[in-house]
Amino acid sequence: MKQTYIATMCMLFASGSAIADPFENCPSKAFLMQDSVAKLYGIDLVSAKATTIAASLTREGAANTSSVNAVGFNYKDQYMYGYSKQAPGRVVQIGNDYDMTVLDITGLPDTNFYVGDIQVTGSGANQEAYYFVYTPNSGLYKIPLNGDLTQSIASIQYTGSENWNLNIFDFAFHPNSNLLYAMESNGNLHEINVDTATTTFITQLDTAGDSGAFGAAYFDVNGQFYASNNKSGKIHKVDLSVSPVVGYTPTAAVFTSGPKSGQNDGARCAIAEVKVTDNSIDFGDAPSGYATTLADSGPRHLYDPDDDGENLVYLGASVDGENINTAADLAAEPIDNSDDGVAFVTDFVGGQNTQIIVTASQNSYLYAWFDWNQDQVFSADEAMLDKVAINAGDNSLLIPVPETTLEGNTWARFRVTDGSEASNISATGGVSGGEVEDYEITTYASDAYPSENDWVTLSYEDKWPFAGDYDFNDLVTHFRSTRYKENGAVVGYRLEGEIIGVGATYHNGFAVRLYDQINASTERRVNRNEIDEANISFTIDGVVQETSPLEAGRSDAILIVMEDVWDYVQKNGGCQYFRTEANCQSGTKVTFSMTIPLLTPKALADSPANVLDPFIFASADHFHGDFMNSIDKRSWEVHLKNRAPTEAFSNELYSVSGSDDASNPAANSYFQTTSGLPWAMEIGAAWKHPIETIDITNAYPKFAAFATSAGKNSITWYSEPQLSKVITSGAQ
Repeated sequence: MKQTYIATMCMLFASGSAIADPFENCPSKAFLMQDSVAKLYGIDLVSAKATTIAASLTREGAANTSSVNAVGFNYKDQYMYGYSKQAPGRVVQIGNDYDMTVLDITGLPDTNFYVGDIQVTGSGANQEAYYFVYTPNSGLYKIPLNGDLTQSIASIQYTGSENWNLNIFDFAFHPNSNLLYAMESNGNLHEINVDTATTTFITQLDTAGDSGAFGAAYFDVNGQFYASNNKSGKIHKVDLSVSPVVGYTPTAAVFTSGPKSGQNDGARCAIAEVKVTDNSIDFGDAPSGYATTLADSGPRHLYDPDDDGENLVYLGASVDGENINTAADLAAEPIDNSDDGVAFVTDFVGGQNTQIIVTASQNSYLYAWFDWNQDQVFSADEAMLDKVAINAGDNSLLIPVPETTLEGNTWARFRVTDGSEASNISATGGVSGGEVEDYEITTYASDAYPSENDWVTLSYEDKWPFAGDYDFNDLVTHFRSTRYKENGAVVGYRLEGEIIGVGATYHNGFAVRLYDQINASTERRVNRNEIDEANISFTIDGVVQETSPLEAGRSDAILIVMEDVWDYVQKNGGCQYFRTEANCQSGTKVTFSMTIPLLTPKALADSPANVLDPFIFASADHFHGDFMNSIDKRSWEVHLKNRAPTEAFSNELYSVSGSDDASNPAANSYFQTTSGLPWAMEIGAAWKHPIETIDITNAYPKFAAFATSAGKNSITWYSEPQLSKVITSGAQ
């Protein structure tokens, strides 16, 4: 459009002509007339690029001082027509020098027309053009444009049209049926037959939250209807290729985003095709069912809107343009090498949070959709990120995966912008600037213990085999385990938790064995050689851990969460321990998350579940009691009551002199005193642990009855603490 304008203006100046010429061809771009003092923009509907065609217009050589509305493009004579509000208000013809020539139209009421378009009928020598204008109070008028336009032209009023009461701000003629279509502020779509002077309500369209005036309406040669919302700038597309509308219900989709304005009117050559004309457009590449094609208003970004390669907004290391916009293009399964900005740290499991790392070129804004129900639609309730501010570089984000997520392969869509869009974008449509990246992902069903959103509390004493102070706060952690399931088999595990208290003078590590014991004769375990070690993902406080947590040299799968818990927690000033002293109850909890995929699916009946086997062990190179001086530190472990130790455990520890432990491996009795008190506990809720040196039986008076009865009595002991003797923030 810009090139046509420059070339034609040069021709005019060279010839000395003072009469505006028509536009040279039927432009693909849409014209958008905006503002109280009219400005004219060209809108590339594919790329969303808005080009200022005329920063100001003139009216018969003088400066224009008001708005121009009701514009339409006449492809019979290649001129635009509109209604100039500048007093006295008149119908005007606009040529390619953007000077308005006033037409002498009789029979029009003294009002400001803001709804208008051009109807072209017939072909060849029989082709005729008519300019139609409308206001709700005065109705519809028809103005012939076929004779000598320098002469007076009589308008024709459509009797009764003043009673239509259509709350519309623009309309457009269908290129084939010559029916008018218009959209009201609430999305109501109307069809107008000018031959019979009748209107038909078609349907109320879903306009993605837009309301207010749809001030610009267009058609393309394929019968696609476009309506631009003044407030948001969004241009909605409606497939009206079959006209009149009979036997189907049209739907709307956001096609692109243009400039917003309080005053907005549009025109377009209705027989021009909407097509890709810019090489710097990045398209989505999910399968065509995801409304990815241009025909389906697919997602696309004009990533270099200023054509200068500067300050580009994109994800990953690069962005490029590709003309992948048809179903045939997508059927070839194209690979976009610039889709490299999102890394998936943990798996997508129903009911869990998934961590992703998003790398951005600039401070920008991120949108993301996930097809959780695998229906090939990115619906509004599947928008997990909605214009979330991100920084240049790496950004760690959590995605909540719904419990109802179906297992299997599906797709995710990410869109990044500079944030200048007038309103939040959807999973489809064009945007100026930014990038779209589509990813195929795998989702899993799951069973979480204790549940997707709750914790158990694990509490340990580290003086075993001696009783110690029995305050059960040497290590206190919230914990949750999840089995990933696919097609009725287990395909992986997830371990997650948060360290909430460390009251130990010794240095302890924390680990989990993928093992459980159903009864004295039935064990379930995952062997080390069943683990897909290369694809384990592991974070502590959101930081990816580079070393494998799978303990080497073992037959069982043992995952080392922390070799030494003290290396990760931070004591507050003046505190000897971490969140276990009366005056030291605050402190930042340390979180951990580990996803462990299996090499091949494992039968549910053979796969350990529930709390598994979490335990503490003595950290290497630290003192852990005189009795350990000649024994490998790793061989000391404390497990939950009656849970057998791992293969790393030293049986020598069962016979330490002066021990309070009454373990009897032959009777499957482990880690308990003669009275049944344990050294490790699982509490089925978030829990307030005892203050340093306060015996648990004093902090929780009913605990002893629970422990010595093998859990038969006082089963809710943990809900009745002596508040002065516990860390009240322990459960938080």
